[in-house]
Amino acid sequence: MEIKKAKNQKQKLQRVNGILAAAEALFVESGDELPSAIQIANKAEVAKGTLYIYFRTKEAIFLALLEKHLQNWIISFETATRKYETITVDDICTYLTQYWVETPQFGQLCRISDSLLESRVEEKVYIGFQNKTVNGLKRMVPALKELNPDVDSKQWLSLLQRSYQLLTLAWVESHPKFQIAMSETPNFEKLSNELLSPFWQELVQYRKHVPKQKSGWRKLLGN
Repeated sequence: MEIKKAKNQKQKLQRVNGILAAAEALFVESGDELPSAIQIANKAEVAKGTLYIYFRTKEAIFLALLEKHLQNWIISFETATRKYETITVDDICTYLTQYWVETPQFGQLCRISDSLLESRVEEKVYIGFQNKTVNGLKRMVPALKELNPDVDSKQWLSLLQRSYQLLTLAWVESHPKFQIAMSETPNFEKLSNELLSPFWQELVQYRKHVPKQKSGWRKLLGN
């Protein structure tokens, strides 16, 4: 087992990445159940005490892993939207769901984020996660502005936050922990499109209301 102390920033980053990789591998292997801290330490070949130097709880490890996937999802969306000169609402929905389909552990982490992760970490860790998430979503805004110049940055950001919530809902609905007899499980991509499209269509078609200029006579009459 590796017990040497990381001496510089590069070694510390390698240690953190090793812990995250080990945690993710165990998460996937276990059928999406959170492994224990000692299991993660053993998989990462570090002492349990070393693991706690970098993460105070196992939930903090998986919140950091979720943060990593969120940033990758954002990069994936940015890359896709900048690839073509014109894109449709259907294209946007596809770009938003693509990373979730390719990386199912992301959806599983989103599923447990509220109940198991965010509520069981220190306040500063939680706030840091929320701030990085919002800042990451803000990076997606410039790629959307060309779709409709009448929509401001706050409106795009609000829609992106709602889209993240709707995608999480679609994932939970399409990946139930327990299959109920005679019930049909919805397809994630189809359900996501149904949930996302109305909101994106509304904003893409939005036109800012500009009051008509009063004529000279109306100004004189006070109308």
